Amino acid sequence: MSVRRVNPRFWFPLALAVVSAIAAADAVAQDVIHVYGSEGPFPAIHQAAQVFGEQKQVKIEVMSGPTDQWLDSAKRDADVIFASAEFMMSDFVHAGEVKIDVGSITPLYMRPSAILVRPGNPKQIQDFAGLLRPGIRVMVVTGSGQTGLWEDMAGKQGDIRTIRALRENIVFFAANSTVAVRTWREKDDIDAWLTWSIWHLPLHDHADLVPVSEDYRVYRQCVVAATEQGAAKPLAMQFIAFLASPEGAKIFRSWDWMVPDGPRSPVTVQTDVAVVCRIDKDEWKDGVGVGLTGTRRVASGYREDGILPDQVHIIAVLHGDAAYWVLKDEPYHRFAGRETANPNKAVVQELLDLEVSVEVCGQTMREHGWTPEDILPGVEIVPDAYPRIADLQLQGYAYLRF
Repeated sequence: MSVRRVNPRFWFPLALAVVSAIAAADAVAQDVIHVYGSEGPFPAIHQAAQVFGEQKQVKIEVMSGPTDQWLDSAKRDADVIFASAEFMMSDFVHAGEVKIDVGSITPLYMRPSAILVRPGNPKQIQDFAGLLRPGIRVMVVTGSGQTGLWEDMAGKQGDIRTIRALRENIVFFAANSTVAVRTWREKDDIDAWLTWSIWHLPLHDHADLVPVSEDYRVYRQCVVAATEQGAAKPLAMQFIAFLASPEGAKIFRSWDWMVPDGPRSPVTVQTDVAVVCRIDKDEWKDGVGVGLTGTRRVASGYREDGILPDQVHIIAVLHGDAAYWVLKDEPYHRFAGRETANPNKAVVQELLDLEVSVEVCGQTMREHGWTPEDILPGVEIVPDAYPRIADLQLQGYAYLRF
C-alpha cells in the first residue's frame, strides 16, 4: 500500500482554512440570542428581534407561550426573558430556575385593560358596567399576565357587589391567552372577553374593541431582563436597549402598546385634572384673544406632557368684555364694528377639538341683546358666569384667569 504525502506548501493553507471555518461556525453559534417570554408581548418582541437581527447580523430565536412550555429550554440557554407583568418577572427572580440578572430588569411599555365583544357588538356593551347585566356571558384569563385582572378591575371601586355581579357572569376561566383566543374562535356563545387591549389585533376579524373607562381600567407592563448568561453577551444587552429605544418603541406602538411621546411629564397630578379658565379681559395678541390662546396652551400642554385626554377636564368660561369673542361673524360685525370675520372662531374650534368645554355667560348675552343663534356652534350657554365659576372651584377645579 502506498502512502501519498501532502506537500507542506499546500497543507498549511488547507489547515488554516479548516480552522477558520470551524472558528466561523463557533462564532455564528455564539451569536444566537435565545429569548423567551409570555404570549402578550410576543408579536412586538418578535418583530423587534427581526429588525435588530438584520441590523446586527445576529440570529435571535424568540419562543413564547405559557411558561411551562418553554421553561426547561430556558433553563439551558436563555439569554433574555420577557414577561407580561412585574409579578411574573419577580416570580422568575425568586424561583431561581432561570438565573435573572436583576440589574438588567427593564420595564418597557404598558397596555390598558379592555373588553373584546363580538363583531358589531350585538349585546351593546359600552363599558365595564355592561358586563354586569344579567345574562351577559364573560370569559376571563386566570394565568400569565392576566392573573387577577378581572378581580382588580371589578374591585377598583371598593364595592364587593361589583365583584359578585361579574363573578356570576363569568362562564369560562381560560388558563392562558392562547386558550382564550382558541375558545373565542370556537365558542360564539361567549359575549365578551375581559382582557388587554393588545389582544384585539390578532382577533380584529372576530372581535370589536370596547375601551374601559378610568373608573375600572387597569394597566400592566411588559418587562424584560437578561439572564446571567445573557448579561455576559454584549449583543443580548444591546437587544434589551433596542427594545427600550425610540425604534423599539415605534414597533411596540404598532402593536397597540402605550408608548410615552417624550420624557416623563413634570406634572404630578395626572388623573382627574380639572381646570376652569375665566376669560373676561378684552386683550389681544397676534390678532386673537389672549384668553383663548392661553386656554389652548393649557390644554395642549397637558397633551404634550403625556396626560391621557380623558383625564383632563378644562372649562373656559367667557363673560364681560371678552364674551363677544364667541359670536358668529354677523353679530360680531355689529358689536365690534369690524367688517372682517371673527378672528377668534378658529381658536374656539381648536379648543373644542382639544375637548375643552367653551361656555359663555347668559347674563352678558342678555346685557348685549345676543340670542343663542348669535353664538358659535359648540359653545355652551350658562345662566351666569360668576356662580358657574364659583361652583366649579367648589368642585375642586383649579382656577386660572385670563
